[in-house]
Amino acid sequence: MVQIRMPNAEMPIMTDVKLSDEVCNNDKAYFSRAHNRCSELRRKISRLWGILMPILTLSFQLGCDRGISSHPKELAGSSPPPKSELVPLTNMVFIKAGTFVRIKHPVTLTRDFWLGKYEVTQGEYSAVMGKNPSHFPGDPNRPVEKMSWFDAVRYCSAITKHERDGGRLPSGYEYRLPSEAEWEYACRAGTTNLFSFGDAATAADQYAWTAENSQAITHPVGQKRPNPWGLHDIHGNVWEWCLDWFEKYPAVDVTDPTGPATGKFKVFRGGGLNNDIEYARSANRFMMSPSNGIYFVGFRVALSESKRVQPER
Repeated sequence: MVQIRMPNAEMPIMTDVKLSDEVCNNDKAYFSRAHNRCSELRRKISRLWGILMPILTLSFQLGCDRGISSHPKELAGSSPPPKSELVPLTNMVFIKAGTFVRIKHPVTLTRDFWLGKYEVTQGEYSAVMGKNPSHFPGDPNRPVEKMSWFDAVRYCSAITKHERDGGRLPSGYEYRLPSEAEWEYACRAGTTNLFSFGDAATAADQYAWTAENSQAITHPVGQKRPNPWGLHDIHGNVWEWCLDWFEKYPAVDVTDPTGPATGKFKVFRGGGLNNDIEYARSANRFMMSPSNGIYFVGFRVALSESKRVQPER
């Protein structure tokens, strides 16, 4: 029974329609072919899905990996950044830890360090700090002078940052002023004499610029003979700032002394163009306010593992 809607009819009219065997057979054949096509299509889709599924899974995994890698802190087991390799500045002399005697008491240094072969020159200082405060300009190889202790510390800090940014200074190392004990230990270079070159002041002309031969001016670094450990101008030319605040030496054996935590004056050592050779003895010391700068005081740079934070102004 087939329901047929007649044109313009208000109600459907029911009538009997008898389909011929030919029509029925044709319909059966049509539906059979459609069924076969659907089955074949399903098989093709199934095979295609089997190929696409692994590809989609891999793509999803790669996308997730990229998302995680953009947040290294969240990636378990991620490799740490490469460590910097220590490459000291040119002309730094390695100083092995050891002991020297000061006023009958041993002073022991337990840490190796490096010390500049030369005093910091005007050319080096102006290249980093953008200015040259020196009283004796005219030759960039002359030692820089007339800078305060604070200026010298700022220079060392600038060098530390520059070398660390360049990947040549690992974390935990710093450029700084030498402690007074480090300076004297390096100046003596294993000797126990008045000077690193012996006790005879008459030999000083080969090693030091002092009032006797300086003509009251500074001279380019490295023109005189070095001490036994290869340090030039450790006696004379300009005095050299040290890290420590000034105080009287304790009458006891000491290890890694760095002076008092606070004070009024900073120590400088080594003698200079303005004083006779006797003031350039290995043990001699002077002091000055750290905010002052004067034409006969310069500095040289030390390098070591960090031990304490540099005092700030």
